[in-house]
Amino acid sequence: MKRNILHLRIDGFPVAVERLRDASLAGRPVAVCPRHSPRSLIFSASPEARQEGVFEGMPLTRALKRCRRLVILPPDEGRYRKAGEAVTRVLQDFSPLVEPGRWGRFFVDMTGTRRLFGPVQDTAFRMRREVAVRLCLAGTLGIGSNKLVSGVAARVIETHGDLVTVPPGSEAAFLAPLNVRMLPALRNRAEREKLTELNIRRVHQLAVLTPGQLAAVFGRRAALLRRQALGMDDQPVRIPAARPFILEEAGMDTNDDERLLGTLFLLMERACRRLRVQGVVSRTVWLHIRYADGLDMIRKERLPAAGLPERVLFPILESLFLKVSGRRQRLRHMSLTFTDLSALPAQTALFDFSPHSREEALIRALDDLRGRFGEGALQWGRERAGGLPYLPVFPPAAG
Repeated sequence: MKRNILHLRIDGFPVAVERLRDASLAGRPVAVCPRHSPRSLIFSASPEARQEGVFEGMPLTRALKRCRRLVILPPDEGRYRKAGEAVTRVLQDFSPLVEPGRWGRFFVDMTGTRRLFGPVQDTAFRMRREVAVRLCLAGTLGIGSNKLVSGVAARVIETHGDLVTVPPGSEAAFLAPLNVRMLPALRNRAEREKLTELNIRRVHQLAVLTPGQLAAVFGRRAALLRRQALGMDDQPVRIPAARPFILEEAGMDTNDDERLLGTLFLLMERACRRLRVQGVVSRTVWLHIRYADGLDMIRKERLPAAGLPERVLFPILESLFLKVSGRRQRLRHMSLTFTDLSALPAQTALFDFSPHSREEALIRALDDLRGRFGEGALQWGRERAGGLPYLPVFPPAAG
């Protein structure tokens, strides 16, 4: 069966969400960027800011020189995540197969829905209208036989509300005149520089190279680049797995190891308190960091046992951090996610036969004191090194 994959792209999604919170930002050049350091990079820019020469990835100092009236807002990734979830729920009224991507990017598999909703182009405009009416967010639409082509189709449009449909069989012809940077596989700066050295700027110039020629330059990634240049992509639209997890995150702008490890300790303690509140334990932890130049690094670790106390758990996380943070670039985001959750075993809840009974007793006492007097009543030394404020988990006791 011929696939119909729709892509909704809400350009400058973080800025669009910020404008919903503050209507006075409409029509003004706006950028989302941490203000901790003049070397911070622009996270998202409004169309008005781009007209002034401000783009994503640009250093803050250069952006302010190009646009003196630029409004700088700190990133609020929690708010952007909730807005993305709201868009996903609207799109799920038309198809159960909705895959949210990076901020403001949504893939919808409309295959086999013609009898329910009519032609896919009409359905696409209804989707866009529903998102605009219910959430006040405008986007562009692309339709193709796969995720690659529909994503590029929505990206080449400059006017909100427009639609580009790429008929089946014309994928390679559609991509041929476009810049090679439109291909998702070419996000690596080193690979783009290689193509520039070879004077390859258009997709059709890449598509005519033989597999052997591509392999000589790109090695194992040659096959993927060739398939994308020809408009081939067999990836399905994947629904995010609805698995329970505990997430703690923080923003920063530093490469000081002491502060970063202090932040890591604070995130760990917050997450562990939430695990205890919910009566669950975790066997897998994920560490995600984002550098100031936008590069994301993610590592996971299978824990040797469930319910480890903080003193035992932190050396594992510290080792994981040292593995993932090999660059000297400043970090601007860190998150810690605990997955593979399960109910707390009865003997663990009672601390029977535990090799860490003293640490567990201390943790229970700390939880009790913070529950009575508030989160700031007690702090570990490493938490103070992190320099982050407390986010309440237990409300202070009344009276």
